[in-house]
Amino acid sequence: MQCNTPVASEVLNVVLAANIAPDRQDDTQLLQAINTLIANGGSGGNGGNGGGSGAEIGSVTAFAMPTPPEGWLVCDGSAVSRTDYADLYAAIGTVWGHGDQIATFNLPDLRGEFVRGFDAGRGVDADVDRVFASSQQFAIENITGRFGGSALRGGNDIFEGAFRSNIEELLSQAPGASAFEPYGADFDASRVVRTAAETRPRNVAMTYAIKAFYPVA
Repeated sequence: MQCNTPVASEVLNVVLAANIAPDRQDDTQLLQAINTLIANGGSGGNGGNGGGSGAEIGSVTAFAMPTPPEGWLVCDGSAVSRTDYADLYAAIGTVWGHGDQIATFNLPDLRGEFVRGFDAGRGVDADVDRVFASSQQFAIENITGRFGGSALRGGNDIFEGAFRSNIEELLSQAPGASAFEPYGADFDASRVVRTAAETRPRNVAMTYAIKAFYPVA
């Protein structure tokens, strides 16, 4: 869009800085742009503290530093004032906790957590009764198996699931022996995979914070 005067050019630059598509038929765009720039600390619709949707009150962003910038609160489950953070309270209410039931409400507590998209009836989450903001304990899909037979010898032995027959490097029964030696087996996943006190994917620790207010420009 070309401008015929310096003033028109300057107005256009302000509108573009706020990431608003210029429209000659809309005479409110300059006001919209000014309000957007003020709300985002003068950084436009794609700037602010986190960019894009990250500038919206109630949005959550991962930060590459332990302490988030001004306007953000660490998602640590804290109870904060309903008055001091009125915009955030209006956005998320008490879905993450009622605080003292009167003057405070809780932030989400995402310390040490992996965030999963709310299923909302899609059916990917196996917990069909799960509601928004609920949490799940860690789990893995069940591993089952069975082995047995006639003294674990002969063609009628069975090895199913996680168990398999493996006689490699085992000594054979001595010729002419009249009895079988005792036989035992155990199962230890740490012999073949990396184990820990929890089930987890590979991950990196960052700080989750929620947009709570717009700093003064």
